[in-house]
Amino acid sequence: MPGAPSLAIVNAHLRAPLASPVAGQKSGPFAWRSVGGWAEGFLLSALKRDAQALELRLLLEELLQADPGRLIAVAGDFNAPDHSTALLIAVAPEEDLGTNALAANSLVVLDRGIPADRRWSILHHGRPQMVDHILASRALYGRFRAMEVHNEWLGDEALGYGKALHSAASYHAPVVAEFDLRGIG
Repeated sequence: MPGAPSLAIVNAHLRAPLASPVAGQKSGPFAWRSVGGWAEGFLLSALKRDAQALELRLLLEELLQADPGRLIAVAGDFNAPDHSTALLIAVAPEEDLGTNALAANSLVVLDRGIPADRRWSILHHGRPQMVDHILASRALYGRFRAMEVHNEWLGDEALGYGKALHSAASYHAPVVAEFDLRGIG
C-alpha cells in the first residue's frame, strides 16, 4: 500500500535432524553400517541446519538495513526446538548481542506465548516438540494479536514412517498467527 511500511514474509524450511549420508556408511535409507558413520552424518545435518539459519539471518540483516521499520515474518519448519543453535541464529536475541543498539534486529518467537501443553507442532516417538515457528520483527510484533497450533489430530511421525505409512496430511501441525495490519499506509 502506498506509504505503508514494507512487509516481508520468509518461508523457512531448515534441514531435518536426520543424519546426512556419509560415503560407504549406509546400508539402507535409514540403516547405518557404523555408529561413527551415523554420528558423522548427524553432525553434518546439524551443521547444514545452522548454516541455513545463518543464511536466513544474513537475509534478515539485508532487509532490516534497507528498511529498519520493515514488518517481517519468518514462518516454517525450522526443525529446531526453542533455544537451539539454529533458532538462536535466526532470532539473534538481544541478550546475546551484548548491546541494546542492535535490539531492533532481533526477532520475537511468537509461539513462546502458547501454553506449554499446547506448544508442540510434531510428535516424534511420542515426544511432543515445537519445531515449526513464526518469528516476527519488532515492528510486526506490535501488530501481533493471537497464535494457535492445531495439533489435535497429529499422528506420530516416527511411527508413521516406521510402518511406511505416508499420511495424506503433514505430520506437522498448522501454526497460525493473527496480526492487525489496519491503519498501515
